[in-house]
Amino acid sequence: MIPKFSNYLNEASDYEFDPNAAAARLKKREQENIQRYRAAQDRGDNYAIALYELKIKMDKIDLEGLKVQTEIHKLKQKFGK
Repeated sequence: MIPKFSNYLNEASDYEFDPNAAAARLKKREQENIQRYRAAQDRGDNYAIALYELKIKMDKIDLEGLKVQTEIHKLKQKFGK
């Protein structure tokens, strides 16, 4: 059985954005990727090295995106939206 799309909308409206929790998750993911990158360097695995370099770049982009999301969240709270 396929759930109705409206169920997803209800779940999304129940979600409360928590900037601190999101930042902690992103920082943890970044640290894991750095550890995996270093392990790949130790193994000499060129594919994994390149992969984790890209993932670390993506982590930094996601952290910048989180800053914007946090500002949007603060703006919504300020104006009661």
